[in-house]
Amino acid sequence: MRNLILLLALCGGGYKAWEHFSRETNAPLSIEPYLAVYGRDACGYTQATLRQLNQAGIRYQYHSVDEPAVADLLHRRMQNAGLEVSRYMLPVVDLNNRITVHPDNGELLAQARQQLR
Repeated sequence: MRNLILLLALCGGGYKAWEHFSRETNAPLSIEPYLAVYGRDACGYTQATLRQLNQAGIRYQYHSVDEPAVADLLHRRMQNAGLEVSRYMLPVVDLNNRITVHPDNGELLAQARQQLR
């Protein structure tokens, strides 16, 4: 019985390692520093983030997840980053290839100011 448990543990660990190392990595969306915001026009959280970015004078690219091609790209990038795609809050931001789901806007502004000079 102990050997069976050990075998199952080894198989489970091997599977997790294979899953981790076989995952694709995301290429940056640009060679220049960038901020991409993925959200919905009707989402209050998305609109609050965009409003604060605009007020701070931070440049960004906005992408609507209601467009199937945008949603597919976002989900693939989230999965590659090890993030859950079945349920998540908006907005999702990609700051220089670091993807964050529903970020704290104060932290996002501070990071964007620092990285987008």
